[in-house]
Amino acid sequence: METRQDVLEWLNGQLRFGIKPGLERIKWMLNALQVKELPSVHVAGTNGKGSTVAFLRAMAMKQGLNVGSFISPYITQFEERIMLNGEPIREDDLVQIANRVRDCAAKSPETLTEFELLTVMAWLYFHEQQPDLVIWEVGLGGRLDSTNVLQKPLATIVTSIGHDHQGILGDTLEEIALEKFGIMKPSVPMFHSLTEEPLIDLLVRQGEAMNASIHDVTPLVTSIEDGAETTVTYDGWPPVTLGLTGHHQAYNGACAVAVARHLGWRASAIQTGLEMAQHPGRYELISRQPRILLDGAHNAEGVAALVEQLKLERDVTVLAAILADKDREAMVASLQSVATVYETTFDFPRARMQQSLLEDGADYVEWKTWLAEWVRSPQTKTLVVTGSLYFISEVRNYLAKDIQKL
Repeated sequence: METRQDVLEWLNGQLRFGIKPGLERIKWMLNALQVKELPSVHVAGTNGKGSTVAFLRAMAMKQGLNVGSFISPYITQFEERIMLNGEPIREDDLVQIANRVRDCAAKSPETLTEFELLTVMAWLYFHEQQPDLVIWEVGLGGRLDSTNVLQKPLATIVTSIGHDHQGILGDTLEEIALEKFGIMKPSVPMFHSLTEEPLIDLLVRQGEAMNASIHDVTPLVTSIEDGAETTVTYDGWPPVTLGLTGHHQAYNGACAVAVARHLGWRASAIQTGLEMAQHPGRYELISRQPRILLDGAHNAEGVAALVEQLKLERDVTVLAAILADKDREAMVASLQSVATVYETTFDFPRARMQQSLLEDGADYVEWKTWLAEWVRSPQTKTLVVTGSLYFISEVRNYLAKDIQKL
């Protein structure tokens, strides 16, 4: 492989192997490559984990640390999945790392999935770069996710538990929770912003069984001022306007604050990190005139948080592309309580197709044509594009490239 495109084609070719839960394959790879674990924080959750990573990364950088981060999915470019100090991996590093991983994988007793190979690439890249800290975002679940080969992270985080990926993680919130709690490690503190008492009780019992201390971060939030921006007061500190907007972001921020305090970072670094954090596709304002926001609310709980924020907007239109394995009916009904909702599809294996949407009574549009027309002649004060994060990525790139007047 000589270019990033070669790497992307190689990884995409592995998608046919699907999702294969389990850690044996990735452990074999890391052992074969002689990659050692670095100081790490591991973040799981149905919603909010990407935002928590963004807050924690900004804080770490203000603390003066070199910090690696592994996230999924990406919004602007593939390389965002593996970053050092907020900068995506460079093409020459990506190609060099991918070739080494491919050559090693060819000797593996079992074929690795696309996500496993990508995770190994991140481990190898960070092993070469030796950052002071690596922040790992779980891909799916936790217990059997390929990021869960960490043996002794500095801390673990669970941001939220909601209904998502039930076919893989379980049908009930308790079953889903146990999968996400599976990143817990003996004697490693776990921080959470859960609100459901049965799930908190379950987490505490897990902590007792594994000798891991459990820390509820929600008491850190003493006040929230919602609006076009979100201003939060944390545990006696002066109010801070978050870099990420939304009531729920106060609690993602609290997860990061609690871990940063645990690690002994300066209050000034923590507060500045809260202000400076950026995470594309999370209530992201990409145009003021007309007002256009992107938000990757891709499940019912994410939509509920988005709806609460949209109550503060005026005269809202929503364009949504909801994947076929999500609870479309509940998500659309929730959005319709605050906005006019149009639905669409896009080129993605799990996308809900036009015929299915029409049969379900959706107000269907072809998104590129519709979006270009809306930008030329806005029908409402605010447009919000939501649904799949993969769709958000396509729309973001389309607007950046093809509608220059934005």
